[in-house]
Amino acid sequence: MGAGVYVLIGLAAGKAGPSVWLSYVACGALAFVTTLMFAELARRVPRSGGGYTFAYETLGSFGGFATGWFLALGSIFACGLYAIGFAEYFSSLLGYDLHKVGVRALAIGFVLFSTWINARGTSGTEKFQGLLTWGNLGVLLVFVLFAAFQAKPELLEPHFPNGLAGTFSTIGIIYISFFGYQLIANNADEIIDPKRTVPRAMLLSMGIAFTVYLLVALVCVMALPWQELAKSSTPLVDVAILSFGPAGWLLISVGGVLASAGALNSTLLSQARQIYAMGKNRFFPTLLGEVHQAYKTPYAALFAGGLLVALFLMLFPLEFIAKAANFCLLVSLLPVSLALRRLYREQSRSNGEPLTFWKNLLPEAALLTNLGLLTSLDWVSLLFGGQLGLVGAAIYFFYSRKRETRSREGFQIVLEEDKSTLRQILPKALETRILMPVANPATKEAIFKTANALLKKKGGEIIALHVVLAPEQMDFHTVLSKADHSLELMERISDLKPHRKVKIRPVIRASRSLPLGIVHAAEEEGAHLIVMGYSGLNSTSSSQLIDTVLNKTTTDLIFLRTRPENLPFQPRRIAVALGGGDNLPLMVRLAGSLAEEFSGRLTFLNLLPENYTLQQQEETGKVFIEAIQKLHSRAPYTIQVLPTNEPLETLVQMSNDFDLLVVGSAKVSLLKRTALGSFAVQLSERALCDVAIVRKVSVAQKLVKGKVVG
Repeated sequence: MGAGVYVLIGLAAGKAGPSVWLSYVACGALAFVTTLMFAELARRVPRSGGGYTFAYETLGSFGGFATGWFLALGSIFACGLYAIGFAEYFSSLLGYDLHKVGVRALAIGFVLFSTWINARGTSGTEKFQGLLTWGNLGVLLVFVLFAAFQAKPELLEPHFPNGLAGTFSTIGIIYISFFGYQLIANNADEIIDPKRTVPRAMLLSMGIAFTVYLLVALVCVMALPWQELAKSSTPLVDVAILSFGPAGWLLISVGGVLASAGALNSTLLSQARQIYAMGKNRFFPTLLGEVHQAYKTPYAALFAGGLLVALFLMLFPLEFIAKAANFCLLVSLLPVSLALRRLYREQSRSNGEPLTFWKNLLPEAALLTNLGLLTSLDWVSLLFGGQLGLVGAAIYFFYSRKRETRSREGFQIVLEEDKSTLRQILPKALETRILMPVANPATKEAIFKTANALLKKKGGEIIALHVVLAPEQMDFHTVLSKADHSLELMERISDLKPHRKVKIRPVIRASRSLPLGIVHAAEEEGAHLIVMGYSGLNSTSSSQLIDTVLNKTTTDLIFLRTRPENLPFQPRRIAVALGGGDNLPLMVRLAGSLAEEFSGRLTFLNLLPENYTLQQQEETGKVFIEAIQKLHSRAPYTIQVLPTNEPLETLVQMSNDFDLLVVGSAKVSLLKRTALGSFAVQLSERALCDVAIVRKVSVAQKLVKGKVVG
């Protein structure tokens, strides 16, 4: 039994007049269709999460997000509605006539207090909730009984003062009163025999609520003129005073307080569960999907919802809050209708049994019902709802989708988490983090020394990653529990001695795909750079690995092609094949860091055609100047211009004079062959020294890849 009837009966009577009871009949009939849909889904998907879980497990990522987004927003707006009802009836109970500002302040205070209480996980809250619900129901039944003696049938005329349009437009305001049944499915995991109990509870709650709401609406419009109900902020109090005398305000004020407090409390918990579930699935920030260690409550989700309720209370009037709540809740039901249709078809196909007539019609009936109710809202509500939809779409496509994909396609554990206060409060963006995939012992030392040299000057973190491949039939947690080899490999990471400013963070990730495991780990850990080994084109697995990582990642890359005869990795003679472009800063930084680490010397090379033009010569000079300006190293350097019509052959011949050759990759796929082949790849294959291939991802590429790959 929600607080909607206490708060909205005046608004509803103002729009529909005496025919408001018909608005409740129509609204109840339409809501019953949706209740039946939820009951059917709860019978087939008996898990916590309600409409969000139904849509997510049946329709996938986008359908789940759309349902959860609007369902969470609808619950938050509904909390604002209940908070206003509490403030108005609580002030009436105390005998105060508060100004609108005072009502909003009291409502905000109660929301924050309820949020704090629920976040602390106070024991006995379920008994308190039961007391609020049954107390409210008792008050309404007593109210109906006594108000019936004051009924004047002549007040029902004219029955449609605002026409049928007024009667049916009222449905868009009062529909929220019938939405409590959906909350039952949020707790399915904690209910005995949910396949039977949850659907039955939904239908019973709808039937009881509908009967009581209809009786309240009838006695109100027959006890007081509808115009007086429309003007009153506490219409049921006015009817109660007429029925009971001066003490009538006490009965209804108590009932209003009980109903509003109960509805607010249960809906606060519901929206928190919604936000928490979406946080666990990584649609929202990870913090929102965490449980407080001491109180065992989704505290972050509770406070996020509570603060949003307070914000909406400060910004919007009562009628707008009611319509916004209805819009969001109605939109959240549309994907759920599609989920039921898909579920019916899949189960019918697997069982080979045709659906009954009413089951064939139910999903479409629910979809059309809720679409029709949406059209009854005014254009301001629809426009505002559309804006909320655009905000949700932006969050999904540019933030949530990639995070959810990573969590669905892999799972990782951190073996040594830095628990220091500084590490906890330091944002990832403020420290340089390099991902170092560890699998091949032959390249482990080289990539570690490279990462350590890059971080030595300013400090940062090396994320040592090992990816464990998970078969399709095995879940990620089981795979990680059996990853003894990975644990042994990560233990050997402790033998590496980084600079005092550099930390090593061992991470093991289970994934269906090795390259995607690397890509998703880099995104999950907020890495700025990936440094990894490259075995060459003769290794098919290495070629496919590098190619996939290059085309999927939004992180800068360094591929090291080391040769066994050149180990240990101690490059002192380092050449940089300059070409300008986006790769230049990272190439120079890499070469300078390694030269300074191993007391080496740099050579900046630039290749020109033998018959180069004056313009080409000027461009070469600009590239040299840019490289020198970006060199933040004390290592000595020289510059060299090589006129040649065969740049690849020239560099291959010169490679014998160096320990490491740094080259930038082209903007095409690293391993994509042209008629002459990729310059960087062919050089790494034929060079007599180690080769580092550098790829800098531009901001534009990060945006495009982030949207497409996610």
